[in-house]
This record gives sequence, C-alpha cells and structure tokens, in this order.
Amino acid sequence: MSYRRDVNGEIVAEEKDEVPATKEEGEKRWRKQIELRFLRGDDVDFDYSVVDEADHYDGPEEARDMEEQWFEEEEESFTREGSGSSLKGETGIQDF
Repeated sequence: MSYRRDVNGEIVAEEKDEVPATKEEGEKRWRKQIELRFLRGDDVDFDYSVVDEADHYDGPEEARDMEEQWFEEEEESFTREGSGSSLKGETGIQDF
C-alpha cells in the first residue's frame, strides 16, 4: 500500500487506481503537481515578487487593456449616416 498527503497535509492511503502504473506516468503526475503548486503560488523556493513587480511581463496585458479602453471610448458611427443615399445591392443576408 502507498500513501500520499491530502490538501491539509495529512497522510492518507492511496486507492489502487491512484498509484501510477509506470515510472513515466509517476513522473508525469509529479510534474503536473509541481506545476499546479507553482501556479497557485505555493512554491516556497520561488520569489514571486520578482515576477509580480517586473513591468516587462505586463506588456501583453497592458496593450490589451489600452485597446479595450480605446474601443470603449470610441463613439459609434455609421458610414452612410446622414448622407441621404440608400443602400443598394447586397443586403448582407445569406440565403441558401
């Protein structure tokens, strides 16, 4: 029988289907757990403040925020508004 720690850190027995069948599967599961721990911010060996305070990592988000703000501030306008002409030709509706 093998054991593992639950979310509270207590040692509990593993079910048979929770035990990896191969070394490769065990490594894959271990890597996934390490990745999840890092993403949750629970990795005690990593200084998250270095990344959190680095402005060069905020580039894509900042650019997207500026673009969203531009679209929100833009006033709606139509190209034929007030021109007195009516649209002719295709309606833009697909008929099958």
